[in-house]
Amino acid sequence: MRVDNPHFHEKGSMHRITKGWSLDEKYLLTMGKEQFLLRTSTRKTLAQQEEEYQWISSIPAEEGVGKPLQYGLYDQEKTYILYQYLKGEDFLSVLPSLTEELQYDLGLQAGDLLSKIHQVEGKRKEEDALAYGRKIARKIKKFQEYGLEDPALVQAMDYVHKHKHLIKDRPKVLHHGDFHVGNMIVHGKELFVVDFNRYDFGDPYEEFDRITLNSDYSSDFTRGLLHGYFKGVPPLSFWHLLKIYRYVNAIGSIPWALEYSLESLPFVEDMVKKTLEDYEDLESPLPKWYQEHLSL
Repeated sequence: MRVDNPHFHEKGSMHRITKGWSLDEKYLLTMGKEQFLLRTSTRKTLAQQEEEYQWISSIPAEEGVGKPLQYGLYDQEKTYILYQYLKGEDFLSVLPSLTEELQYDLGLQAGDLLSKIHQVEGKRKEEDALAYGRKIARKIKKFQEYGLEDPALVQAMDYVHKHKHLIKDRPKVLHHGDFHVGNMIVHGKELFVVDFNRYDFGDPYEEFDRITLNSDYSSDFTRGLLHGYFKGVPPLSFWHLLKIYRYVNAIGSIPWALEYSLESLPFVEDMVKKTLEDYEDLESPLPKWYQEHLSL
């Protein structure tokens, strides 16, 4: 529902939320006994906010996903989306204190929620595989322009070139766009997914390209995430595609940080390092942390 010039500041109290790297401004909006998440932007057009509102509204999950309630022009300079506010604790902060069993169970919930997000089909284009091929080429070009010479990443490029034919004829679905423990909250023993402002579309398996941001904090949660998503053990085809997508993400991450977010460079470098360590066994598509679970 579109509502322009809502004057939220006159109807309730607004508390700025600074967590996260989003360029949107986020506020906890309290009106009477009800609370909402308000996101305003000077960069997104009204059409872009309407599109986000419609796509996120189409996710079939009735619980576990904060749904948008309205959008519109906030004032002459800003657009906005008003979301449900999901109460709970930041998952990343409480994760270390949870039992392995609960971490796994919350992973199952996260996987089930992600499978519901992926039920929303994106518009399919015949050239999707070609477009992804161009994306790979752009990231490799940037990597080379910055003079990066990490032997492991060069080896990753070779792997991607040899196996990129696997991405042909893949389905295209709605992506959360940043699906990891930092964008989840927990209330009791229930898990919720937030922050859809980086949503996009692509192969459902590509959504897992940042799985390092989950497995690095909890392999039990991440194993549950995969088992909940696939309703069992992931097929071998998933692992082969995941290795490609993770490598492509790793190749592009350091140039991106150098160009757009120098302050995040140490974090990005650590993520890339751990991604490469996952595939020290060059013959196996299974990441090291998952192989370790299989050997228990």
